[in-house]
Amino acid sequence: MKLFRMFAVLLAVVCMTFGGKALAAEDGMQVFQDAYLPAMDKAQNYHLELIFHGPTFQSNLVASGQIGMGGSGVVDGTLSWAYTNTDTNQTKQNEIPIYAERSGNSIVLYGQRNGSWQRENVLEGLAWILDAVSANDRATRMQYAAAVKDVTATDVGNGRQSMRILLDGKALAEMENKAVRERIDSMGDAEKKDATEFLRYINAALAENDIECTWTIDKETGKTVTVAADLTGIMRGYAKAVLEDSYQGQITLTPEETEFLASIGYYYDLQFYLTNMGEAASQVVIPAAVKRDAKDSNLFNDIKAEVISVVKK
Repeated sequence: MKLFRMFAVLLAVVCMTFGGKALAAEDGMQVFQDAYLPAMDKAQNYHLELIFHGPTFQSNLVASGQIGMGGSGVVDGTLSWAYTNTDTNQTKQNEIPIYAERSGNSIVLYGQRNGSWQRENVLEGLAWILDAVSANDRATRMQYAAAVKDVTATDVGNGRQSMRILLDGKALAEMENKAVRERIDSMGDAEKKDATEFLRYINAALAENDIECTWTIDKETGKTVTVAADLTGIMRGYAKAVLEDSYQGQITLTPEETEFLASIGYYYDLQFYLTNMGEAASQVVIPAAVKRDAKDSNLFNDIKAEVISVVKK
């Protein structure tokens, strides 16, 4: 039950707005298509933040990264979190370095915990997102653009144009379903169970929630300036779907997990911000020592267990 996996799906989805050159247009959907449909011509560097905030737990992912030609992607950042024990009113803080990269049809995460590097395949079947960003043929980009439900474009001055984009939750869910179905027969039993469980909950969340984001571009070049999205509705929908299965006896949660998910489902917010740092002068790489030393581990299950311990009454 990887809640972080859901965070990363949403983060990747709103990155779909990287595009090529823009043409003059007044209609919102036309502005979007003019900016998105031309293929990327060079790798792009970016800075991103993912902010998860609630009454007793706050987390912030700050990272730099690169979206390359051919669907490659690398992230180098820091994940920090703080949580308050409601019994003692004491707050504990943690911070770990994070790397992530595409590996075949998956996204692989590296994190350093207790002095050692750990590796986890958190996003089996999500590489289609990077393909949506970097696909170099118009027909493929049109398929991904079909997930855009509505666009309102506004000239914000300084040579920039802002678009309020509504992404169709059900269309995004189907794209993820298709990607996982294409891979599921090659998965092991545990991996298959995890992927099926994840799809069940992300589908439930996306069925009830579209994603609204704001994409600001340079009017002359059509390049991304910033992307921002409020992902709270999807996150809360995911948590509620897990809780509903628990209430129906489909899965078993500890009291701490139940309380933590209930808090997420009603009281936590999730915000995403991205700034394009321009064309990549050099390739972003994960240090060889990190890959060499990393051991397969349930990295975020460890963090989750640490976090839910503070909700005990």
